[in-house]
Amino acid sequence: MHDQSLMPRRGKASPDDNLIPLINIVFLLLIFFMVAGQIAPQQDTTVNPPESASEKPLEPAVLELSLTAAGDLRSEGMDLDEVALQSRITQLTQDDAELRVSLRADLDATAADLDAVFTQLRDNGVSTITLHSRLTETE
Repeated sequence: MHDQSLMPRRGKASPDDNLIPLINIVFLLLIFFMVAGQIAPQQDTTVNPPESASEKPLEPAVLELSLTAAGDLRSEGMDLDEVALQSRITQLTQDDAELRVSLRADLDATAADLDAVFTQLRDNGVSTITLHSRLTETE
């Protein structure tokens, strides 16, 4: 009697067979890092904050704003006027009783523009505002 197996015979194993799982893992890692890189909020590159020697860690903010040198207020790359800022704050305060706001003001922004933004935020019920700066480089 001839010995037959229930499993079909496979051809000779190729050395490339071990590369397929490696390629799958590399592609999965690539996709993971592409997605993870997009999770962090993009900083407004038009804003150059002043330097500071403080190393106090920043607390996470719900609303991140940027004040350009020209005095324009922006959030997530889009310009905000008073009405848009008020509606954005109203929308966010429905979810969170205490709204934390972080503000990245340009080094060349005027104190009057900065004061106007602070006044708008206070008038809309924001009590916690974090002003961002760059860490002073020491040699």
